[in-house]
Amino acid sequence: MKPSTRWTIVILVAVVLGIIWLLWPKPDQQPMPAKAPVAPPPAAQSPVAKPEPAPPAAAPVAEEPVTATVLFDFDKSAVRAGEAPKLDEFAAKVKGRAFDRLDAVGYADRIGTNTYNTALSRRRADAVQAYLAGKGIEAGRMRTDAEGEDEAVTGDACKGMGPENRKNRKLIDCLQPDRRVEVRLVAPR
Repeated sequence: MKPSTRWTIVILVAVVLGIIWLLWPKPDQQPMPAKAPVAPPPAAQSPVAKPEPAPPAAAPVAEEPVTATVLFDFDKSAVRAGEAPKLDEFAAKVKGRAFDRLDAVGYADRIGTNTYNTALSRRRADAVQAYLAGKGIEAGRMRTDAEGEDEAVTGDACKGMGPENRKNRKLIDCLQPDRRVEVRLVAPR
């Protein structure tokens, strides 16, 4: 390799590192205290009434977290008509609020293979994203993820209910809470 080529590469690397350093987020810095006007020296006592102190400003109230959990039918990824009002309410709460993004995480029950359940969870999260986009929420600010059957909320409650297949209605009904999409608003920092 020629020396001029080596120097060119070194300079390019230095420039790239410099740009990264400039764009890298800096740790939060403490703001400088505002300079208050200097009060005039006290004058001789006069019979003027003293003004009453202003009431303390109310502390800013943190906005409540916005979340929704939508349940799905067995082996389906379409938003159920009975669950749509939850998403409508979620969309109404989100509108007008500042947020970084929305997370929609899909889940499935344990019936079926893990690969299939992960794909089904992804389709469910995508269905919720499409529904919310139809309600006016920008799809580019929504992130979807699929957890499959890994995070069941039923735990051991449905153990020993017979064969784990699509014909076991008792088990399917018991595992209903696992077939869900959890949506949450990620507020700005």
